[in-house]
Parts: sequence; structure tokens; C-alpha cells
Amino acid sequence: MTRRLPHGEVIVRQGDHVSSLFLVTAGAVRLSSVTASGREIVVGLLCRGDLFGESALLGDPSLVRAQAVGPTTVLALPIASMRAMLERTPATAEELLRLIAARLHRTSAALEDAMAADLPSRVVGRLRELADDHGVPGPHGVRLRIPLTQDELARMVGASRESVNRTVGALAARGVVRSGGGRFVITDPDALRDAAER
Repeated sequence: MTRRLPHGEVIVRQGDHVSSLFLVTAGAVRLSSVTASGREIVVGLLCRGDLFGESALLGDPSLVRAQAVGPTTVLALPIASMRAMLERTPATAEELLRLIAARLHRTSAALEDAMAADLPSRVVGRLRELADDHGVPGPHGVRLRIPLTQDELARMVGASRESVNRTVGALAARGVVRSGGGRFVITDPDALRDAAER
């Protein structure tokens, strides 16, 4: 079943039991998790072709909240139908397991980074990851094709908006990034990569 969602609509709440996998067919979906201390950390931004809701396969409650970013369309894939298809095509099941393992690894890494690494490292690392996953190279750098406010970036790295603004401002002053209107451009991808590796 196809669902068309306005910006901000919650598709899955953290702790919900869901009976479908979801495929993003247009727009973007933000995945976030609330820690035991009550802090919300954004653990992923998904675009067209990405799947979420994999906890449904295990019968477990969702570890994350999924929310539309901008007008978004998702296709709900009922688990009952998925099981029959996976039994018929083992190669698809294997690929799905790879996707699930990668998602769990990235969610865990995002939560660990938010607790451990210093703020500039977290911001640089997350911008590099977003550029790799959602970047479109152009004459003025790598433009993120998904909208991203500094408030959302702050939730992705587990810090205050003010602290992230200062860090992004320092990167902008060095000519590494440019932001405005909810859009980011990595103007110097090599400098960002070097900063992440340091």
C-alpha cells in the first residue's frame, strides 16, 4: 500500500510493533531514537530506494521513530507477503539480511558517536557520511539532496543547536561547507575528508 505523507508526519513511533517493512519511493525519512536520558538522536536520513521497519521481521518493537522530511511517499510491504516472497527467492532474503545488519551497525555507531567523540569530530563525520550517502557532485561542491537544518544536524550528533552552529560556522569560515535555507553544500570534500580522518 502506498502512503503519501506531509512533512513531519510520523510513520512509525519508537516502541511501536509494526507489521510491514517500508520502502521510501519519494522524499526522505528521518530515523531518530530517544536515549534513556531523554535525548533525541537522529540515527539516519533515508531517501528513495531505502528500506526501514526491519524490526517487524523479528517481531520486535521499533528501535527508532520514522518521520517524513518534506512531502514523502512510502510503500508498505506487509511482512506476511514478504515472508512468502523470501521463501521463494533466497537471494533476496540474503540481501535483506545484509541491509538489516548494515542499518543496525550504523544505528549503533551513531548512538556511540553521540556519546563519545568530541563535537567537531561528530559534526564532520556526520556531514561526510551524509555527503557519501546523499550527495550530488556539482561545480560548487557536493550538494546534499535532502533538506537538513542545523537543528536536525544537532539532533544527529547529540548536541545543542548553538554548539553545532558554531562548529558549522567554523567549517564555513574555512571554506569547507556552505549552508542556508535547510540545504548543505560540501564546498571542499577533500578538506572534509581530511578533517574526518584526523
